[in-house]
Amino acid sequence: MLSLLGGLLLGSTLWAQGSMSLRQCIDYGLKHHSLNTISNNEIAIAKQVVREGLSGYLPQVNGSIGIDDNLVRPTTVIPAGTFGPDEVRVQFGNQYNTNAVVQLDQVVYNRSMLLGLKALDPYGDVAVLTKEKNEQSLMYGIAMAYYGVQIYQEQVNLLQGNETKFQNLADVLKLQLEKGMARKIDHDRIVVTVANIRSQKQVLQGEIEVALNQLRYAMGMPLDEPLTVEPGNWNRQQALDTQGPVPGTGRVLDLFIQEKNIEMQNLDVRRKRALLLPTLGVYGRLGAQAFGNEFFKSFENWYGFASIGLSVQVPIWNSFRTPAMVKQAELKLSSARENLKMTKSNIELQQLNAETQWRNAQLNLETNQQNIQLAKDNLDVTQLQYEQGMATLSDFIGADVAYKEAQTNYITSLLKVLTARLAYEQAQGTLNSFLLQ
Repeated sequence: MLSLLGGLLLGSTLWAQGSMSLRQCIDYGLKHHSLNTISNNEIAIAKQVVREGLSGYLPQVNGSIGIDDNLVRPTTVIPAGTFGPDEVRVQFGNQYNTNAVVQLDQVVYNRSMLLGLKALDPYGDVAVLTKEKNEQSLMYGIAMAYYGVQIYQEQVNLLQGNETKFQNLADVLKLQLEKGMARKIDHDRIVVTVANIRSQKQVLQGEIEVALNQLRYAMGMPLDEPLTVEPGNWNRQQALDTQGPVPGTGRVLDLFIQEKNIEMQNLDVRRKRALLLPTLGVYGRLGAQAFGNEFFKSFENWYGFASIGLSVQVPIWNSFRTPAMVKQAELKLSSARENLKMTKSNIELQQLNAETQWRNAQLNLETNQQNIQLAKDNLDVTQLQYEQGMATLSDFIGADVAYKEAQTNYITSLLKVLTARLAYEQAQGTLNSFLLQ
């Protein structure tokens, strides 16, 4: 009774949830998958990097405090003739010296830092593009897993039709056998065929559960959560397959990301060249000092001071460090440009091959659809002839073998056309718009 109750509760849960469409699975994955959280974190990190970069050109305030214990105070020599005929050795200062300082620094001009700030914009763009690319990969994985479940379901539907046909034939042969109008060996062969079909269905049910687990994983769904998918609407799918990519929606993200990386690398070259230029800054300093020969009494009397100033730093010589950094950046920029050329060529190749494979897969599917219909018609005619005694069981079994082979070819070609279409849309940069149809 507990098992029955559990089954009823599970059934009611599935009924309440209903079968999920591909669009619903994609929406679920985009919301719940960990990859989405990681991508959002990367965008948040990029925003903080922008804040960090901007802070370098904003006022900087630092405070410091130091206490010196002059164990051996330095000796100053006053030359002879100043206070007498002999030189005089004097130790200035107290044993304890305390300094407390607050200083404000403001960069006025730093060409290298300004170019670094310009590189923050493409850096943020790369994070957004990477998130979009991750979403595209997530959608592709969900679609592949979803189609996998539907393909297995289609196989089960075909086997169900085969089982019904052979079970009906087995019932007819059983009646004929009882009347002495059929051979027992023929009846047994059909019974064995029915048993084999049922065994294949059981295996496929296990494969469907494995495919559903793969879909749950692709969606970021807990593996113990109930999930069913809609049956494949192959007529609608074929209607979509006759269409090309949606005009104006192509967006090959790898190219965009590489172009942004080249932009950042170019700015990095200019930034490192700017390290040879002078920098200008201003500062203001406010502090106080305390002196004494006893530790605690040295904090009783404080003497304040304040100053403002202008600082100019001029690079003169750093033993070829900056030229080496510039050369490295230039070589990286050159490599990035060459990588972009190769990526463009590779994408063009992928687009051509993907379109060819998709078209071929479509033609192969159409051929196999025609073949499966012909094989089914031939099987129906042969079955009728067998039931009327005009054909042998071997003829019927042969027609059934041909029909099952046509079914296998149909399933294989169906999977290929789905996979080829996804690859085609991904190569064109229109995968998102296609899947969201």
